[in-house]
Amino acid sequence: MVSDAELKVVVVGLGYIGLPTAAVIARTGAKVLGIDVSEHVVETVNSGKIHIEEVDLDGLVSGVVARGTLRAATQIEPADV
Repeated sequence: MVSDAELKVVVVGLGYIGLPTAAVIARTGAKVLGIDVSEHVVETVNSGKIHIEEVDLDGLVSGVVARGTLRAATQIEPADV
């Protein structure tokens, strides 16, 4: 079994469902890659900021990006989940 710290997760779509989901999973210590077709969204998330309105999400995303458990890209990479 893979521990949370070793688990690699891909979340496709970083909108109102995908970004909060990715951030909550990343908070567990899993390495999360969020995929989005928008370069703007990818750059915003990778800078630790959010592009949507969601209470308390900005602090969560900022923290998990700073810890290195969440990053965004436009291309899918191999993952466990």
